[in-house]
Amino acid sequence: MAKQSCNRPMFANAFQSSLPAIPFYVRASAEVRGTFACAGRTTKLIDTFETGGLRLRTPKAGEWCEAVVLNTAGGLAGGDEARMSFVAESNANVCITTQSAEKIYRAEDKPVVLAADVHVGDGANLVWMPQETILFDGSGLERSLMIEMAENASVLAVESTVFGRVARGERLSSGAFRDRWRIRRGAGLVFAEDVRLAGAISEIAAKAAVGNGACAIATLAFLSPDAEECLPIVRSVVETDSVDGGASAWNGMLIVRLAGRDPFDVRAVVTAVLRRLSRIPLPRVWSI
Repeated sequence: MAKQSCNRPMFANAFQSSLPAIPFYVRASAEVRGTFACAGRTTKLIDTFETGGLRLRTPKAGEWCEAVVLNTAGGLAGGDEARMSFVAESNANVCITTQSAEKIYRAEDKPVVLAADVHVGDGANLVWMPQETILFDGSGLERSLMIEMAENASVLAVESTVFGRVARGERLSSGAFRDRWRIRRGAGLVFAEDVRLAGAISEIAAKAAVGNGACAIATLAFLSPDAEECLPIVRSVVETDSVDGGASAWNGMLIVRLAGRDPFDVRAVVTAVLRRLSRIPLPRVWSI
């Protein structure tokens, strides 16, 4: 995946700091890559690359291979980059998650870059389910998820974001957030979405037409031959008083959007949807 420039006015104007910029040479640059292959009825990690603070561990192998990404740095600050690239070869079954929620600390002039590039081969099944990304006040994040999948592959992907440390009553009075999704199935682009928030994010999210007071959001995409058949049961889970949510399905794809004032409520609904759509139990790290 081509490296994207972080020097954008959106971020430069979003931060309110009189401190000098942190030199580039003290910023972290981490990358992890993994290739998964099916041998008989077992899917295994057959090739991996790690540098910087990212690590990849596979606590479970079998018909499905569970892969957990660890950030040994304990969080990311402005100017840090974390890049992930994964390949699920033909007929592989892979579930990729993270050990814990990712914390995004203060930025001064450049955002954190958090990028994932995923390729899913013929007949493969992939579940992409990192835990929440938590934005601290004054933080900046450019997050991207790029998925290329074969026509007969299946993908279940979710990204969740929390605006501030809710338990501490933190509000995002300054910061910037960009979330970019691109999903290609076969030769065609089937899903493209960009979210951009800059400035007083908590105030923006409080507006009825934006987030209606939400401090946590989530997007889930399910691409599978039976995706549209799952719409009724997913709607029965999403339509709850605890969160604002909705689900739609078309052309072999199901999209779920959630927003809520309590991150735990959003997580509960995400978990319930994942349990109904995933072919495997949720990873153990999701219950810790």
